Amino acid sequence: MNELSDLYEYARAENIGIYNYPIGFRPALSIKDGPRRAVFLDFTQLRTLAEINEAAGHEHGHHETGAYHKVDSPFELWQRSEHRADRWFYEKYVSVDKIKEAFKAGYTETWDLAQWFELPESRIKKALHYWTECRGVDFNEG
Repeated sequence: MNELSDLYEYARAENIGIYNYPIGFRPALSIKDGPRRAVFLDFTQLRTLAEINEAAGHEHGHHETGAYHKVDSPFELWQRSEHRADRWFYEKYVSVDKIKEAFKAGYTETWDLAQWFELPESRIKKALHYWTECRGVDFNEG
């Protein structure tokens, strides 16, 4: 996985600032203020490469999809933008083809897939749920 380097390349090309900042209430967040955009990563909460990859990939999704919300947005709007960022993340970094590739390489358990993708196992479970329950993908088909 190259989420962090992908985010840095994208940020450099799009003039998005990336900052190490002790947010406290979440490990990462993205903001847009007019034409200015930024990603804040709290490395006091991001302790492993898997956690950093997850945060960077998800925040990359916010910027790619324009899925921003105000801090005081109603839950429905907040959740909608989080879902859009997650959907982009799964389609880019944990795609059906990439999962099938991991299966072919012998990585079939969620903890195995977490190692393959260098992501937390909880994120792999969410990706599998997205593909199987939300998108109707059957990984058992030929």
